[in-house]
Formats: sequence, structure tokens, C-alpha cells
Amino acid sequence: MSRWSRRLAVAASLALSSLVVTGGAALADGPWPNDPQGPQAREISGLYWIMFALAVIVLVIVLGGLVYSGIRFRDRPGHQAAQLHGHNLLELTWTVIPTIMVLSLTVLSFQRLNFINDTRTDIGMVVKVEGRQWSWSYTYPDEQMFKLSDGSTLVAGQELHIPVGTKVRLELSAKDVIHSFFVPGLGGKKDAVPGHSTELWIQADKPGSYKGQCTEFCGDGHADMLITIVAHDRNDYAAWAKGAVADANRFNDPATKAGRELFLSLACSGCHTIAGTTAQGKVGPELTHIASKDNIAGVLRPVDQANLTKWISDPPGVKPGTLMPKLGLPPDNIASIVQFLLTLK
Repeated sequence: MSRWSRRLAVAASLALSSLVVTGGAALADGPWPNDPQGPQAREISGLYWIMFALAVIVLVIVLGGLVYSGIRFRDRPGHQAAQLHGHNLLELTWTVIPTIMVLSLTVLSFQRLNFINDTRTDIGMVVKVEGRQWSWSYTYPDEQMFKLSDGSTLVAGQELHIPVGTKVRLELSAKDVIHSFFVPGLGGKKDAVPGHSTELWIQADKPGSYKGQCTEFCGDGHADMLITIVAHDRNDYAAWAKGAVADANRFNDPATKAGRELFLSLACSGCHTIAGTTAQGKVGPELTHIASKDNIAGVLRPVDQANLTKWISDPPGVKPGTLMPKLGLPPDNIASIVQFLLTLK
């Protein structure tokens, strides 16, 4: 076998190995293709496997032909290479078959796009979703079960809670730059664009927690702009909504008034933003939903009274190099601020 034939055989072997590894990873690490959890994901998964199978067939035929040609027509002593000037049947075959494949996949794709983009039929719930660097906020429907004591509607961060078996329309927008909402287990992906509203729908087949992420690079914190959708049985969903409203009402409770006023009167409000308050600082991270996050500054978990107290008491001692200084606040002031922050869910 000539040097070039050996190189061709090695390249083909590496390509096939890569395909096997990639396919295995998709089955092991990306559960949505083989375990879709909603009607939209099932439609996408079916088309995915059709395209994957066709791609494998084409790859095998093309690489098989290359390897065969490299071996069969290799340079060797005593062999005179034949000069071929075209083969009408072969040329017709590799023109007609790919054309049929492309047209078929186009029809199948458009059929599924019509289903995926139907955000108006049989909608059971509408949630407004806003992306900002680097988190998501969810405004629930203007219905009695989501009403707060001050007449406003429940707004939550970090997690979106939905009832099982309900088609939920998400009305997407962005505060600053373009973000992209994608939860692969439930299917579908849509950009959230500043100054423009886009729509996406989701539906979960069974209770559980479904993970996703912003898939549009949106700045330094892009990798941490995660999405969690929690699906509940209908009875459990009513109980969750009641608890979420109660938690939100604590924000305006007199018991947290002292901590809120301290936060807004100290340097805290100059560095941090809390939606609905005069705290609109841009130096530190937004704290609108700090109690729903899973960590403090990436070093303390969970977000609870003990860890918040530890952080506020001595930020540089917990995370050397942080921009937040040690404020030297009295313990009772820290305790009041912590109680206020725990209401921000």
C-alpha cells in the first residue's frame, strides 16, 4: 500500500471512530434525543434520528468509496492506471439521491416547524420571560392564584414552575443583549431580543426538573446563565403557587422593613440592583432573586442565613480579591439585612 493510501485509510478510521464517540456521547450525555420529555421534544427527536441515520449512511458510502478506491487503484509496480472520463449512471445517482434526500428532509422539517411555532393553539398558561446578564426572570399570569397582597403579580427568578400536561407560552424579551432560551428535554429554542418580543411554547409530560441554558454568548457570565424548569402535578402546582406567593409577600412584610431600609440607606444600594426598589447599582451582581440562587459569589452554598451572615461580615475573608469590602456593620444590622435578603426569591 502506498503512503497516500495508508494516510487515507488512517483518516477514514479516525473519522469513523469520531462518529462512534460522538454518537455514544449523544446517547449518554444528551438525553433529549433518546428520551424527550414533551411533545415538542418528541417531534424534534424523531427528525434528529432520521437525519442522523441518513448522515451515517452517506458517511459510510463516501468513506467506503474513498478507501476502496485508494486500495483498488493504488500506485504499484507493473500496474498501468486507467484513464476514466466520467460515468453517466454514477453521476446521475449521486445527483438524484442527494436531491431526493434534501427535499424530503425539507418537507419533514417544515412540517415540524409548523407544530413547533404554533404558540396560539390550546395554550393553558402564559409566562413572560426576561433575560438579562446573567439570569432569567419569570412573570406569572395575571390570575388570582399568582396575586400578591399589594395587587401585583408573582415575579420569580432562577426557576420556572409549570403544571404537567399544560401547553405554556413563553413571551421572551431581553433587558440588555440578545439571549437564547433553550431547555432541550422539552424541545425548542428561541432568542430573547432587546426591544422585541418573541414566543416559544413548552409542555412537560411528567413531573421533574428540566435543565437548560442560554445558548447565545452574552458576556462574561454566559456559562452561568442557566435555566431550570420544574414541572408539578396539578394538585402540587396549586400548593407551590400558594407558597411562592406567601414568600413574595414577605418582601413587603413589616418584619423585613428594618433590613430593607438599612440595605437601601447604606452603600449596598450603590453597588447592587434589586428590582422594584431604589437600589440600582451596577458594580455588584443583581440581588433581585438572591435567595433563589444556589451560591453566594460562587463560593458559599447554599444561600441561607448562616452563609449570608458570613459573607456580609467579611467578604474578602471568604473570597480574597472580591470587590466588596468589609463594611464593619454591627451584628444586629447584618442580621436585619440577611432577613431582608432571604425574602428575595
